[in-house]
Amino acid sequence: MNQFNIAELTTALLKRWKFILVFTIASVIIAAGVIFFITPKYTATTKLLPGNAVLADKARLFNDEIQHLYSFFGSGDDLDRLMSMASMDTSLKQVIHGFDLTRYYQIEDKDMGMRMYKSIRQFKKDLTLVKTVNNELEISYAHQSKDTAATVVNFMTDQLAAKMKNIWKLQYEKIAQQLDSSIAAISNDYNNLSSNSSSNDAIAKTKMTALLSQLEQFNKMSIETKMAAATTPEALIVLEKASIPAKISWPEKAVVLPIAALLGLVFSVCLVLISAKPSRF
Repeated sequence: MNQFNIAELTTALLKRWKFILVFTIASVIIAAGVIFFITPKYTATTKLLPGNAVLADKARLFNDEIQHLYSFFGSGDDLDRLMSMASMDTSLKQVIHGFDLTRYYQIEDKDMGMRMYKSIRQFKKDLTLVKTVNNELEISYAHQSKDTAATVVNFMTDQLAAKMKNIWKLQYEKIAQQLDSSIAAISNDYNNLSSNSSSNDAIAKTKMTALLSQLEQFNKMSIETKMAAATTPEALIVLEKASIPAKISWPEKAVVLPIAALLGLVFSVCLVLISAKPSRF
């Protein structure tokens, strides 16, 4: 059986070194030419921290002893919740509508649902949501316009903050509505009891006293709940707002050109070895 002869291979490569060099340089030139005709993309990034959901508790707001016991920064669960909400299709649809990304991605499907579906898929390819080791959320977006890239990321941040904050606010508003409904019902019972009972009716007086106590308690709770709804804490903290990127993120010449050179070198070496046909290989 023929054996591998490194000497013959080395000789064949040395004889065709000019071809290998020219082929490698040509590969780099072709790659540079392709890059020149490709529309570049710019990536903008923002860094966020989740707000502490415990801060939305109205008990903390009205208790001086525990007001300062909780951190403003949320836990890993708060970050997961923030990340999940940022990646929801409903959130992405608002961005797509707001910046007319369907036209940007040149999606012309006649079916509206399919058009939005394809737009979301394309948008997700340019969007990156990363949970860092420091419990931060990084939102990055790549776009052909550097201004649009930064604007989209900051828009997503504002939208996410408003949605998270609104969730806490809506919960308190619902509770306040329930309390107001209970207050109206108790007030109605008190007025009916007051108008239909005599001044000597001890049982009626006892019931009226109990109703007044309930009214006082419910009114206090209603005021506190409405104050909590009006003073909901920030749902997220922006550590680094997205700024207009200074350089192209794709295609990255520092990566593409060396890879093109390496591939050109490997391919040209393979061509030389195949054409040389050494006697022992």
